[in-house]
Amino acid sequence: MDERSGIIFHQLLRAHRNAHMTALAQRGVGDIGSPHLLVALSHYPDDPAQAPTQKELADRLHIAPPTIAASLKCLERQGYVARRTDERDSRRNRISITRKGRDVLDLGMEAFQQVDNAMFRGFTSEEVALVQAFHRRMLENLYQIGGGKDADCPPPPAIPHERKCDPC
Repeated sequence: MDERSGIIFHQLLRAHRNAHMTALAQRGVGDIGSPHLLVALSHYPDDPAQAPTQKELADRLHIAPPTIAASLKCLERQGYVARRTDERDSRRNRISITRKGRDVLDLGMEAFQQVDNAMFRGFTSEEVALVQAFHRRMLENLYQIGGGKDADCPPPPAIPHERKCDPC
């Protein structure tokens, strides 16, 4: 395999993330530091008893619990998520998306769709499906060699220009 393919893939991921952040900022919601968490939470019922715990959310997203904790703290301060004590186990909190979180997520989804449409401009629907299938397969391959959150490897380095939670 060409050794530059990893570099190109890294550049693609960085450009994709930057395009998303630009599109979010254009809609006035550039303060969402972790839109993927809002997306994941939006798939759960509004019933607080069925909302995921922090650990369940970390497991589902393959993200280390301390990373989830920091992101949720910021989203909670912004009013996008709420924590409620589990009725069956007071040591655990259930995390749910708020109305404000759903509203900002709607704007975010518009931004993501705009970016994806631009990214796949000129691709046929078959080509898009093929790229997605390759990405899923690559992701599974990486999980098998330590790319998942449960791996005994250090967390990825922080992105220097990544928005921190300070303005919250």
